[in-house]
This record gives sequence, C-alpha cells and structure tokens, in this order.
Amino acid sequence: MNAHPVWCVRTACTAYTPNGDELHRSEPVVVKTSDPAVGLYISKVADPDGSDEHIELVLLELVEGQPWHLTEPLHNCDILISIDRADAVRQALTALV
Repeated sequence: MNAHPVWCVRTACTAYTPNGDELHRSEPVVVKTSDPAVGLYISKVADPDGSDEHIELVLLELVEGQPWHLTEPLHNCDILISIDRADAVRQALTALV
C-alpha cells in the first residue's frame, strides 16, 4: 500500500502514477487575478517518499473540465520554495501589503 502525508489530497496526488510528475499535493490556495480564468495556485508538494517538501506557486489558466494539477503553467513557469525558506517568503510578502 502506498503511504500519503496527512495533508496530501488524493484527488490531486500523482505520487504513485507512472506518467505523472510523481508528487504528493495539498489542496491549493487560489489567489484570483484580474482575468477570471487565471489564478495563482499555491500548494504544498513532496516527493513520493514524503521528503523534499516545497511550496509551489503556479499561474494557471484552467480549461473547463481540466484538473488544476494536470494543467500546464502559464509561460511554462512555476516557483518552488523549500519548506525551510517558506516562512521567510511569507514574512517578506506580508511586509509588502
């Protein structure tokens, strides 16, 4: 049986799929943009063994019926922040608003 971290959302998990990116995923926080079809998706990801945890930030334009975790990022760009640096990034962003 494959193990999942407590925070892993099974409907978005590709950790044990042969053709996926093999990542555990949390439910995303979605930040709306000026374009109603585009959102900034922020989620926690980890390798199949639960190690190498990161916060992923990705700008997605969703097509109806396409799951968020299987959608290619706009401009083929995403940002991964290691968990040990994520709090520093949060503090920096908080200082901006």
